[in-house]
Amino acid sequence: MRAKTICFSLLLGMLAAVAQPAIAGVTDQVRKDFAKAVYSGSPQYVHDRNPQPLLKAVVVLSVKLDEQGRWVSETIRSNDEQPKLTARAIESVQRAAPVQLSEADKAELQRNGMIEAWLFDDDGSFQVKTLAKQQRVTMR
Repeated sequence: MRAKTICFSLLLGMLAAVAQPAIAGVTDQVRKDFAKAVYSGSPQYVHDRNPQPLLKAVVVLSVKLDEQGRWVSETIRSNDEQPKLTARAIESVQRAAPVQLSEADKAELQRNGMIEAWLFDDDGSFQVKTLAKQQRVTMR
């Protein structure tokens, strides 16, 4: 009996070690639609050039949908020397319009959300990483 218990425990331990949780995440299209909504809600702060080589700030936010379908964010990484740019990124999420989502995407965004980065140039304008152009290599 003891041998069966030990064997069963080892088997369960091995299965638990090998098993990977199923993580669906949001699709690239949902990320693009969200980024476009950010751009539309804050056009005065968005630039359409290649980001400069040495960015003024990079702000990383966790973005979710609340129960009413509004975008909400939480700061994951900010630049302590540029609190206004962190606030600008958060405000751009709040100004972003809702996007068309499947029920599965909506549930995923409410449960786990997604991570997005705001890339700020010296003038305070930004691009969202999902739609950002390739960063310049040299200063102009």
